Amino acid sequence: MKLVLIGIYLLGTNRLLAERVAHIGLQPGLAVFAAVWLLCIVSMLVLAFHARAVTRLVWSAIFFLGSTFTLAHALIVSRHLGLLEFEQLLGLIGFASNLKGFHDTQVLQAVAWSALGVIAINLPPWLAPPNSASLLRWPQRNPGLLQFLPILAIGAILYLRGGEGSNGFPGQYNTAAFAGVLSAEKLLAPPAPEREDIALAHLGQRPFRHIVLVMDESVRGDYVDLNVEDGVETGLRPLGPALFNFGVAASSANCSSTSNASVRYGVTRDSYLKDLQINPSFWRYASRAGYRTVYIDAQRNDGKLQNFMDKREVGEIDEFVQVGTAYAPDAKDIQAGRLLNSVLLRDRPSFTYVNKMGCHFPYEGKYPTANTLYSPTMPRTFLSKEADDGTGYRLAENAEQRWRQVNSYRNCVAWNTRGFFREALANVDLSDTLILYTADHGQNFHEDGSPGEQTHCTPGRASAGEGRVPMAAITRNAELSPLLRDAARRNQDKTTHFNVYPTLLTLMGYGPPSAQANFEPDLMATLPEDRRAFLSTYFVRFGRDPVWNSIGRPAQLRDGLQQALADDDRRPLAGDTGTAGAAP
Repeated sequence: MKLVLIGIYLLGTNRLLAERVAHIGLQPGLAVFAAVWLLCIVSMLVLAFHARAVTRLVWSAIFFLGSTFTLAHALIVSRHLGLLEFEQLLGLIGFASNLKGFHDTQVLQAVAWSALGVIAINLPPWLAPPNSASLLRWPQRNPGLLQFLPILAIGAILYLRGGEGSNGFPGQYNTAAFAGVLSAEKLLAPPAPEREDIALAHLGQRPFRHIVLVMDESVRGDYVDLNVEDGVETGLRPLGPALFNFGVAASSANCSSTSNASVRYGVTRDSYLKDLQINPSFWRYASRAGYRTVYIDAQRNDGKLQNFMDKREVGEIDEFVQVGTAYAPDAKDIQAGRLLNSVLLRDRPSFTYVNKMGCHFPYEGKYPTANTLYSPTMPRTFLSKEADDGTGYRLAENAEQRWRQVNSYRNCVAWNTRGFFREALANVDLSDTLILYTADHGQNFHEDGSPGEQTHCTPGRASAGEGRVPMAAITRNAELSPLLRDAARRNQDKTTHFNVYPTLLTLMGYGPPSAQANFEPDLMATLPEDRRAFLSTYFVRFGRDPVWNSIGRPAQLRDGLQQALADDDRRPLAGDTGTAGAAP
């Protein structure tokens, strides 16, 4: 009975095993895979039949956590849990409580299967440890230490394969190996280098009194009216000649944390990891140029930091403002717009960075039901005060579910974008103000029917939609407007996040970098056509190369929403196709 339960537990919590075996095929690698599995099974059985209860309980608890992590991930994402995914999930652990209501079924199923393992391992019979001091009896005398053998074996494979090669191994040991590798890497890493001082000379004049970078959340460039005629209305097109649209741009990465940090520290393509450690932030450049630095965060509250921001960086910010929990998710961008407006009406020069609430999933709950423009939508179950809940939506199993998801997303974008800019720009003198608008990353709605439900942060090869973002400038400055208009025409659909940092420095009044300086070109330069790519595997280790993904050829850059609209299999529900109310 005990052996049967352990067997069921291992098979039930490692659902993608058969798929992995088929992927490996009949080659020498399959023998290595089988050997690691055999080592894991033998180690677990020795533990399960050992009489020492404390050892069994400790390791069965570790297995419980590992198998819950692995199975829940497989059920939600339909993909193996790798080292990179594990590292990303650890960064979201603080929002685990917000899982409720989105993946209850998958998580509860994973917990139930993992609990079966705890029961099976701790069921009798148990065998007393042998009295013999023979080396062959060492595993039976030390079952706790024995568990480290498969963990070390998987860790060695991860090291030799550049952080890969663990797919399909038992989740009970895989996650422990991930934790061990990440811990060892942190302990053995050299001290972080000192950040460099600013590298450019200021020319003595500030072209603008106020400079703003608005970083929206999860707004896809080919879903908004800036770039497609039937796109979601952003409220920016009525600005007319004050709007300079650079088209669909490429984000630096497809995850919020890496994308935001890359922009704040001006990383370059060729040395982005080094730059992230040593480059001065744009706050320091702004302060040196005489601007008061302001950070408006509509995503977190109570002093929580995100996107690799630390206390040292906070010390470079003159005004650190977060939209508190008194505001519901559908009101946070409205309040952020008001806060920005109050800054722009001041006489004192300022540089402001805005992290909008935007439209990270879940999309429902981030716009009022009375302002539903697109129907049918997903159920309204989001109750958190944060921008995200650390999870994704349930799998859209058919065209209509995908359509509901897209409609909820479009409603969210319409409400939050229009409302934010309406409040932010009220009575603002744009002749002395410049606003750059973009988003941290796009979204993958699986318009092509690809499996899975992950909208962004996909490691390895990622959908082009995850890196498609808007890029626009707003000003009525008489001197700079002609330059921006010409640059927007010349660089249409050629820009990336890598151009934002040097552009901000130029607008602050800094001179051009020397030929030896480590800077990407700014938006006013003539940009190449072949750099429209974003990173999906960002933090590489053990000799692994980063993974770059194209956002598509020029003819493809506006096909996302059109694909969703043209789904012939989609059928809206009867009586559920109209609109209700209007976005702000």
